[in-house]
Amino acid sequence: MPPRVSISRLRNLGIVAHVDAGKTTLTERILHATGRIHAFGSVDDGNTVTDSDPRERSRGITIGAAAVTTVHQGHELTLIDTPGHVDFAIEVERSLRVLDGAVVVLDAASGVEPQTEAVWAAADRRGIPRILFVNKIDHPGADFDAAVRSAARTFGVEVVPLVVPSPDELALVDLLDGTRLETARGSTDQATELPATLESLARSGRERIVEACAGFDENMLRAFVEGAAVSTDALIAALRRGTLSQKIVPCLAGSAKAGLGVSRLLDAIIALLPSPLDRTSDSKNEDAAHASSDRDPLVAFCFKEIHDDYGQRTFVRVYSGTLRKGASALVSRNKKRVRIGRLVRVFADSVEDIDMAVPGDIAAILGVALSTGDTLSDEGIALEGLDVREPVVAIAIEPSDAEARARLGPALRRLLDEDPSLALGADAETGQTVLRGQGELHLEVTLDKLRDAFGVRVRGSAPRVAYRETITQLAESEVKHVKQGGGPGQYAHVILRVAPRARGSGITFVDRSEGGVVPRAFIPAVEAGVREAAACGGVLGHPVDDVEATLVGGSFHSHDSSDLAFSIAGRKAFAEALKLGAPIVLEPVMRLEIVVPEAWLGNVLGDLAARRGRVENLGTRGERKTIAARAPLSELIGYVTRLRSNTEGRGTVSMSLAGYEPVS
Repeated sequence: MPPRVSISRLRNLGIVAHVDAGKTTLTERILHATGRIHAFGSVDDGNTVTDSDPRERSRGITIGAAAVTTVHQGHELTLIDTPGHVDFAIEVERSLRVLDGAVVVLDAASGVEPQTEAVWAAADRRGIPRILFVNKIDHPGADFDAAVRSAARTFGVEVVPLVVPSPDELALVDLLDGTRLETARGSTDQATELPATLESLARSGRERIVEACAGFDENMLRAFVEGAAVSTDALIAALRRGTLSQKIVPCLAGSAKAGLGVSRLLDAIIALLPSPLDRTSDSKNEDAAHASSDRDPLVAFCFKEIHDDYGQRTFVRVYSGTLRKGASALVSRNKKRVRIGRLVRVFADSVEDIDMAVPGDIAAILGVALSTGDTLSDEGIALEGLDVREPVVAIAIEPSDAEARARLGPALRRLLDEDPSLALGADAETGQTVLRGQGELHLEVTLDKLRDAFGVRVRGSAPRVAYRETITQLAESEVKHVKQGGGPGQYAHVILRVAPRARGSGITFVDRSEGGVVPRAFIPAVEAGVREAAACGGVLGHPVDDVEATLVGGSFHSHDSSDLAFSIAGRKAFAEALKLGAPIVLEPVMRLEIVVPEAWLGNVLGDLAARRGRVENLGTRGERKTIAARAPLSELIGYVTRLRSNTEGRGTVSMSLAGYEPVS
């Protein structure tokens, strides 16, 4: 099969934004405007193309990134509609990992929102050129100019409006060609002659575009200084250079729900965003340096895997060479070759068989055991893996019955393969199975998927806090374990001294007995009894820590003494000594690093104080404040959600165990 279009006519882009900015609706309108679908769906009705998962339709939000392909003006566009909720940031991260450009959607009434900042930072790390689309200009409170100012101020970029709202009606003004735009036929824009009342607006707007291009283009600078006329083609060429070099960010206005501005956005995507070939010289995009020709050696990156009715489906981006059905490729992770049995092009939840994928293509491989982050190549090349955030929220999970217990392990392994931002562990002290994720919604959706997709019902609850006990003063106990029966008896005599130790030093055992009062052969049994007692719990049943147990004396019987007898005596002696050592309860204390905008610093510090937190250091990181603090784990249940609420989603926190301290 020959390539569908040349690489220069490919556009791989993501639709990214904060939740509820209108990404999915915009994607639906683009598909309708290009004739890919004949009727557009609604997020409210749960019938959009890209939100095909039942959990997405029931909640009215995007959970997993969905890829669709369409054609416009002889160019092939692969769009990935990404989630806007912070809990599903991994979907945005791995999408931007393989895309060449992005359309960042802003709500005209809200401007830059928290998750918009996060995806913008991710695009900055990848050096991805962007276009802004200010959506919902027909909503109450919409303010296009304020949204543009918020983007320029927040991101420190020069935002250049190309299409702006008409000030007195639901229409647009195209500043490049000086026309008025209104909606026609559902998802396309109809250009009409500009009214005389808007000519001044169009003229001054075009002058600002020329002025912005003059900052990096000598021809535009000369024309701006001399007041010379600039052709639209020359202006678009300059805008393309500025967009690809990220010196400017073009901006368009519209209403995805009304279908207004969609056609002009499509034109801007083709004219201004890069093809795979445009990205080969980008120093921030090492992967794309491989993108050259389908005749070069194969390099393809596996950026996502899912398990569905097709079995395992692995999404790949081809950077160079040709990925062919029936051919073999070397996997970077294990240096083994795999055969590509079935290769498909994905349209949301449906697939279309293809024979090959060429540079710039995003396709999927069915039925091959591959993992997220694998590189497929002819020469053993390994591309950089994904950046995955550490999980910040945890729940304890327990299967509801024996059948669920048997199926839980395989189901969890599949979920962890699909979603690298999940983590699973077993708490050695509480015995609970703990699932960790990016937020409460993330974990809630994961439990729903366990139930709906895998038929495994589990109960989720907050993990138990693993308290410990220790002593605060020296104590000594003496125990004789004597047991007589019909056969051999049991005899062991132990004198044990316990003393507190420094935090984090654990349990130690020392033999100070003299004269062989306790034979050397029985010393390990005494130590085993002590450690067993420490693990089983002290006065309140919590594991004992930071104690030194010293064997100072005892006695034995030549016939009735045994390892079992001395182990029992050691256990009893340790338990009794603990009661005399003024025991206290220790609680786990977490080390926190919190990053927040300065405007919310007071709220965060007040909340930390209410949680018995201790601030150790305040710092500055760019325009944000950093807080180094410690707080008891028991006070941090639900803290991530509270922090996001206190900072309108702009605060982040990382936690690690700092140690154990006495409960206040």
